[in-house]
Amino acid sequence: EPGGAVTLRQTSDGHAVFVAVSDTGCGISEEAQRHIFDKFYQAEGSRSMEGNGLGLTLVKKILSLCDGTIEVTSQPDLGSKFTVKLPVNCTT
Repeated sequence: EPGGAVTLRQTSDGHAVFVAVSDTGCGISEEAQRHIFDKFYQAEGSRSMEGNGLGLTLVKKILSLCDGTIEVTSQPDLGSKFTVKLPVNCTT
C-alpha cells in the first residue's frame, strides 16, 4: 500500500546468518500461511497478479539443500515477516 514499509534485517550468531524481511502490508491469513510454501499455491487475492506459485517453493528447496530454513509470521492487516536461517558452514 502507499506509505507502507519493507524492512530488511540481518544478524548472525557465529553458527548461522539470519535474514528477516518484514512489511506493513495486508498480511497473510493463517490458512494461507499453511500452504504458501506448497507448489503452485496462490493465496486468495493474489491471483490478480502474474505468477505460477513457485517462488516460495523454490526458495524453501534451495535453503533446505544448504540446511537452511524459512519461516513466516503474519497477521491480516498487520503485515508479514519472513525469516531465513542459513548455516555459516553450508556443506552442500
